[in-house]
Amino acid sequence: MDDYRIPPEAAAVLRRYVYALRDPRDGQVFYVGKGVGERVYAHQREADDSSETQSAKLSRISAIRASGAEVEHLFLRTEIADDEQAYMVEQAAIDALAATGIPLTNLVKGHHSGANGLASVPAAVALLSSPPAPPIDAPLVIFKINRGWRPDSSPQEIYNATRGHWKIGADGRERAHYALGVAHGVVRGAYRIDSWFKSELPGDVARWGFDGRSASELAHVVGTNVRSLQLDGSQNPYRKYLSGFPGADPISTT
Repeated sequence: MDDYRIPPEAAAVLRRYVYALRDPRDGQVFYVGKGVGERVYAHQREADDSSETQSAKLSRISAIRASGAEVEHLFLRTEIADDEQAYMVEQAAIDALAATGIPLTNLVKGHHSGANGLASVPAAVALLSSPPAPPIDAPLVIFKINRGWRPDSSPQEIYNATRGHWKIGADGRERAHYALGVAHGVVRGAYRIDSWFKSELPGDVARWGFDGRSASELAHVVGTNVRSLQLDGSQNPYRKYLSGFPGADPISTT
C-alpha cells in the first residue's frame, strides 16, 4: 500500500475534494465520497486489511483486486473551499449517477439529499409551492413516510411506503377508509383502504399493513401540504382523523 500516497505538498494544493472509485472491469463508478489528504485511498486500505469484507463497497474492491485489476481512483473536483461546498458537490455527483441508473455502494445518499437532491421538477415545485390540503369528509389516516420516500420515487414505491407496516390500533383499522402518505409535509399519495393484514416480518410485533388502491377521488389532495400538522417534529408516525380531516391551516406553514 506504500504506492497509495499523496505527498503533503500535493495535499495542500488539493485541499478538500470529491472523488470516485471506478471498476476497471466495466468502467462503472461504484462509490463517490469527499475528503482531504489521502482519504481517497482509505477504502483500498480498509479492504486490504479486512479478512471479512462486510459492505458492498469493500466487497467490490476485493473482487477487483482478486481479478488482478486495481481500483481506479478519480478526482471529480479539487480545491473546494469548505465542507459545505464539498457536501454539495458530493451530493450532486451521487444524484447525477443515480439519475442515470448507476447503482452506487454508498450507504448515505448525500448531504441534505432529501430536501435538495435528486428530484423530478414537479416534486420539487410541489414541495416549495404546494397549497394547504383541503378538508376531506371521510375517515382517514395520515402516515409519515419520510424515510421511505425519495423525490424520484415511483407511484408503486410511494404506495409501498404508505401501506405499512404500522402500529395502528383496531379503531383505525376498522374505521379508516383512506390513507394518505406524507413526506416532508406534502401529500405524496392517497389510497382507498380495502383490507388490513398483520405483518409477518421478524421484529414487526403488532404491526399492520393495508391492501388498497389509488384513490382517484382524492387526486386533488396529492401535492398539497399538511405542514401545519407538524408531522416532521412528531415521534408519532401517523395521525388518525376518524371523523374526517378538517383541512390544513393555510396560515401555519412551517
